Amino acid sequence: MIHYKSFEASASLLLLKERFEKELPEYLKWGIHVMVSQNMKGELTIGDSHEYGKTPDPFDKAFINEMILDYLSGFVKLKDGRIAETWNGVYPKLTNGKTEIVLQPQSGVTIINGLGGAGMTFSFGLCEQIVSSDYYINPPSQVLIK
Repeated sequence: MIHYKSFEASASLLLLKERFEKELPEYLKWGIHVMVSQNMKGELTIGDSHEYGKTPDPFDKAFINEMILDYLSGFVKLKDGRIAETWNGVYPKLTNGKTEIVLQPQSGVTIINGLGGAGMTFSFGLCEQIVSSDYYINPPSQVLIK
């Protein structure tokens, strides 16, 4: 919860952060916050961690996945704790106060990116909004940065 700006309004957030700093400093160091979602087949998507920098490492770190699974085991009993697949997303974080970038490099091609690490949460809604908007139907001749 301390990772996402939407929780900043919570009066107890500072106390929670202090607790994490004492009890889970390595989790904070690697931006680990554990989430889990189950699909119709019973498969779990588990995550995640965040690393920041101008040149992010393109490789997943096995020890981070192990830390996530270790924390998860404190409240979820898994039938099979083996990891089937991993991915490493690299997301731009705009520093100019804007939330996303929309590019149309050629007719019929639209690139929508940004959201500063909240892409898994907001991307489908943002894309739906842009694709159904007047901007998408009648795009300007230049690049749009929101």
